[in-house]
Amino acid sequence: MNRDLSKLRYLRYHALDVAKAPLLIFALVAAGLCVVLWRFSLKENAVVPGPDVFLSMTLAVVLTVACLMASGGVAGNDIARGYYRSWFSKPMAPWWFYFQRWVLGGLAVLCIPAFLGIGLQLAFGKGTGLTSDVFAQTALVYLLVGGTVLLASVFTARDWLITFFLTFLQAQLENVSRVIELPAAAEWMHRVLPPYQMVGVGSPLPEGQKLTHVILYGVAMVVIALVLFEKKPLGSGGRA
Repeated sequence: MNRDLSKLRYLRYHALDVAKAPLLIFALVAAGLCVVLWRFSLKENAVVPGPDVFLSMTLAVVLTVACLMASGGVAGNDIARGYYRSWFSKPMAPWWFYFQRWVLGGLAVLCIPAFLGIGLQLAFGKGTGLTSDVFAQTALVYLLVGGTVLLASVFTARDWLITFFLTFLQAQLENVSRVIELPAAAEWMHRVLPPYQMVGVGSPLPEGQKLTHVILYGVAMVVIALVLFEKKPLGSGGRA
């Protein structure tokens, strides 16, 4: 009988779960993109973007989806399918269990620019395009998107779908607000929803009040989710 009661006893299982799914997929996709770009560069008169441009363009497209993959379908599925009864048959705080997995998902997302940068260097030898701002923006995107997923997972197994809808809705509100004045209800929604529009690789890193707003909003979602994991009975209510 396994008598391991360490607070980190499930960490290796979390790490294996992340390595087998999102991290491996991120590595393969990054390698594939770099190979495609390298093969394209062999064509006559091919114009190949520099490493920094390619990195920014790629991350702008894939980062939100990557965050959903790394953080979605974890706590929500565990609770919906009853797996939590096995995980917590020994003393283990649910908030700590799911926080470990969430952090590992974030580390996997932070590996994406590294994978792309290394691939670009190996393919072209002209640099990686990596900067501290790239990693900072990636971390902020995960804080907001992954934080939304974590909070939604307290209530539903469709945490990633709800988060995707919210990111899409906020993007549309931001686009419309740049053209016309939003109606009062839409303006209120634009202000209340997570500030996804303030972060993104290729955009200037938020500073001052904007940076504080992004960090506090993301941290607040994570903290609220962790408190609910601890206080709300995991098997309570209907879940879908």
